[in-house]
Amino acid sequence: MKPVVIAKITGYAALLILYTPVAMAVTAESSEPLYFTMGFFFGSVITAIITCYLSRHFHKKYKKMLLQLKLAKNNNKIAEQTMKSLTEEQQDSQDLLEERVQERTLELNIALQELESANQELERKNVLDELTGLHNRRFYDQKILAEYRRSRRNLTPLSLVLIDIDHFKLVNDNYGHLAGDQCLIWLSKHIKQSLKRSADKAFRYGGEEFCLILPNTDVEGALLLAEQLRLLLNEQVFIFQEIEIALTISCGICTYQQEVDIGPEQIFSGADKALYQAKNNGRNQTQQYILTE
Repeated sequence: MKPVVIAKITGYAALLILYTPVAMAVTAESSEPLYFTMGFFFGSVITAIITCYLSRHFHKKYKKMLLQLKLAKNNNKIAEQTMKSLTEEQQDSQDLLEERVQERTLELNIALQELESANQELERKNVLDELTGLHNRRFYDQKILAEYRRSRRNLTPLSLVLIDIDHFKLVNDNYGHLAGDQCLIWLSKHIKQSLKRSADKAFRYGGEEFCLILPNTDVEGALLLAEQLRLLLNEQVFIFQEIEIALTISCGICTYQQEVDIGPEQIFSGADKALYQAKNNGRNQTQQYILTE
C-alpha cells in the first residue's frame, strides 16, 4: 500500500475521533465506550492496513512467481527445441560422416585393386619376356637355383636344354628385324606346346637362344623332348608376309644327377658346350654333354 493512502486513512480516523461533537457524545456517560470505539477503530484500521499490505505483497510475489514459471516454461521449450535441433544436426553429421566413410572406403578399395593390378602387371613384366611371352633371363636365374636345390634335396635328376635358331642372322638380314621378331614368337609358341608338365619351364635366355628347365627328368627324357621339338620344326614352315622361311634349331642337353662339386653354372656351361658341338657338327641336331665328378 502506498504511503499516501495510509496517511489519508490515518487522517480521517483522527478527524473522526477529535471531532468534538462526536467525542463529547461518546464520553458523556462514560469513557469506556470511547476507549472501546477507539480501540476497535484503530484495530480495524491496522488490520485493514496489514491486510492491504499483505495482499499487495503476496500479489506481487504471486505475479513474480508466475513470471518466473512462464520464463522457466519458455526456457524449457527453448531447451527442448535446441536439443531437438542439436540431435537433428548430430544425426545429419553422422549420416554425412558415414556417407563419406563409405565413399572413402570404396575409393580405397578401388585404389587397392588398381595397385594390385599394377603390381601383378609389374611382376609379370619382371618374369616374362615382353616379345615372346616366355619367362625371361631374370626369372631363369631364380628358377634354376630353386630347381637345383630341389634336385639335391629329393635326389632327382635335373635336365637343362639350350635351343638356338640356326642361321637366325640371315633372317634379319634378308627379311628385316620385324621378320626376326615374328620368327622368335613363332618358335616360342611351338616351345610352349612341347612342354607337357607344369613343372617344365621355358625361357628366352637372350637373342635367338632359348632354355628349358626340366625337373625330375633324366638324359633320355630330355633328349626325347628336344628331338621331338626339333623334328616338328623341320616339318613346319615359318611364313612372314606370305613368304615361306624354312627354319631349323640346334639343341644342347646337360643333366645333373647329384655329381659332386656341380652347381647351376656348371650345368648351364655343359648344355652350352653341347649346343656349340651341335652347331659345329652342322646344326639342326641335338647333342648331350655328360658331367663328370
